[in-house]
Order: sequence, then structure tokens, then C-alpha cells
Amino acid sequence: MLNDPLFKFDPEKHLYTYAGVVEPSVTQLEQQFGLIDFSGVPKSRLEYKRVLGVAVHRACHLVDDCNLDEEKLSKPLVPYVEAYKKFCEITGFEARSEITEVALRSKKYRFCGSPDRQGLFVTKFGDEESLIDLKCTWKLYNAVGPQLQGYKILVEENYGIKIKKVYGLQLKGTGHYELKCFNDPSDKQDFLACVYLHWQLRNKYAYKPGGLFNEFDIIAGNEGTRTGSQRSHAVC
Repeated sequence: MLNDPLFKFDPEKHLYTYAGVVEPSVTQLEQQFGLIDFSGVPKSRLEYKRVLGVAVHRACHLVDDCNLDEEKLSKPLVPYVEAYKKFCEITGFEARSEITEVALRSKKYRFCGSPDRQGLFVTKFGDEESLIDLKCTWKLYNAVGPQLQGYKILVEENYGIKIKKVYGLQLKGTGHYELKCFNDPSDKQDFLACVYLHWQLRNKYAYKPGGLFNEFDIIAGNEGTRTGSQRSHAVC
């Protein structure tokens, strides 16, 4: 879907549309079906981590481009950037910065996303095409696996690249990092199950006219507002 004028991405709302129709993102799908659930975390803490994550991603992108002015780097970001630089130095990972965090759409499955980093690991077996997702969370959750499979689908479909392995890269405030390969064969199945159920809810199980569900509510992971008279009743 590269350069398709019908595909739009609003970074402020983090909203993807195709021909004016809202389509779910990888993370929105995981949130909708409970693979990601931070409901127990205070909103202030979530917002802090969100802002931190955005800033760290931007700084690491500048590192990839060899364009980071470290003197202007805010103090809280320094250990995370140092962790990323250490990771690149130790592993020899080379990111393809020109396709880092580019908004992509799967025509086949009808979902969207902006994958973190695709690049090469140099191994004794030769260069391996790899996909990496940066995390500033306190641990690498199992949900990272299905998330990476969603990004893998997007990269392979749009760029014709065959991804060998997918990794979660946890950058820590101590200046250290943890790299984990997510290789559970069920991760892709779990992610595609979310995609399938999302569209079933919006099509097969939506009541029309008026609709039992609103597409924005579905993406937000809730059922929106509805009255008791609108609820479906099973008749045996």
C-alpha cells in the first residue's frame, strides 16, 4: 500500500484510514482483545511512559541516521539512547532507517501499523533480515510476539522482504538492554485471530441501521454506548 493516495495516517490521533474507512492498528487490535491490558496502571504513569517512548524512538532514529546531537538530548533519555547504541555496537545491527516507523497497510488482512526497525544482523551464517520493536516497558511481555508478527506481515507485504527473525528490544533506564527473540509459532495465529474477530464484530455482528457498534469504539476496545433495548437476545 505504499504511495496509495487512499491510505491516510493521522499521527495526532494515531488513526489509520483507507478510502475514509477507519482500519485498526496492530497495537489497537491487541488492546481490543486483551493481549495488552494496562487498565491497572495509573493514567499519569501511562502518559509518562508514552511520552518517554515516543522521545526514545525519535532519538534512536536519529542515532540510526547518525544525526543525533547528544548535547541537546534531555537527561531522562540519555540511558535509553546509550542502551540502544550499546545494542547496535555489540550485535552489529544495521537498521534501514528509510523504512523505520513508516505507516503501512496490509491489503490482504486490512490492518495497519508503523513497524519500528527492520534491518540486518550479521551472523556466522550470513546476514539475517530481522525485525525489532523497541520497548521502554519494565519487561518484555508475551504480547510483543503477536505484535511483531503483525509488523512482519506489513513489512513483507509492502516491501517484499522475507523476515528471518523478530525481536523485542527492551531499553532500560540503567543504560542496559535486553534482546529477546520471539519465535512462538502460535504468535501469528493469535494476531490474525484478533484481526478476524475485529472485522467480524464490525460486519457480521454489527446491527444496522444505526449499528450496535461504532468503528471508533471497536478500535478503542469497548462496545461504545448502547441501551438495553439494543442488546441482542438469544432465543432457543
